[in-house]
Amino acid sequence: MTLQTMNKEVGIIILPEVQLANAQVAARALKDVISKKPKPVIMNGEQYLEYEDWQTVAQFYGYTVKTGDAVAVEIDGVKGAKAHADLVDFHTGLIVGGAEAYCMRDEEKWNTRPKYEWQEQPDGQNKRVKIADEPVPWFQLASMAQTRAGAKAFSNRLRWVVVLAGYRGTPAEEMNEDTASAAVRERRTIDKSVHFCTVHNVNFFKKGRMTGYSHPIDGTSPVQWCNEPEAPPEPPKAAAGAESQVTEKMLANGLDQEWLRGAVQLIGWTGNAGKKELSDLLRLNFGIQVAKDLTVMLSALTTEQVASFKREIERRVENIPPVLR
Repeated sequence: MTLQTMNKEVGIIILPEVQLANAQVAARALKDVISKKPKPVIMNGEQYLEYEDWQTVAQFYGYTVKTGDAVAVEIDGVKGAKAHADLVDFHTGLIVGGAEAYCMRDEEKWNTRPKYEWQEQPDGQNKRVKIADEPVPWFQLASMAQTRAGAKAFSNRLRWVVVLAGYRGTPAEEMNEDTASAAVRERRTIDKSVHFCTVHNVNFFKKGRMTGYSHPIDGTSPVQWCNEPEAPPEPPKAAAGAESQVTEKMLANGLDQEWLRGAVQLIGWTGNAGKKELSDLLRLNFGIQVAKDLTVMLSALTTEQVASFKREIERRVENIPPVLR
């Protein structure tokens, strides 16, 4: 097959129709493999992929993960394990993404577990009897944190291919959250870097003599690079007594904050955890610089970005089961 490319300011990229055709081939191959799993992970009628399934699709694109040692952490008095994984292009050895993840003892399955022993019964038969609860060994929390970090690193890059195959884009290891609080879900998996390229869905990096953050563009020969743009300055604050350009309801870029407040409440983004979710969406998907005031971040969206942002919020609302709306 002849590689078709086109010139852009950021370099040479593969034509979208070629990218999609390749992804559809990968999605069909993945679906063929996953359909043969004897014990698929099904939740609410939808299938989620486990770590080894993400490894399979990563092989199609030449990616692997390098997982570092887990470290013991304590957050708000809760102990657990934290791990980091890099996504590596094994053709070049370059790190093209990554993630950090946690496994904490306030999660339902990672605090204590039953302890059993065999006891002889009056009828002379031996029976396995629970005698106590014991803490889950730390190394098991460490292992799960590493697994979650690796799966998240794969999914950050390849989620779109998995969705094309008809599966949910969240790794199965992140879905044991039925009884987890919003704070637990917030810290469970954290994206690797604020230096994230929303065009190519990878992290920028800087090392050696590099003067700024950049990343190589997949599929280019010779290799082309995408440079991280300079962050736009924050809008100036209105002078005391002067009318702000951003009203309480409608921002200058046309975003209706009243509509947004209702939508995020439906999604379940409430409190500080909800603010973090919205901030991460603006940072990772639209390249908006982090600010303490969400209104500042929302105001930084261009008119075109507002349309994309509204579609993304509406998509998340549509994914909520009707009974919960």
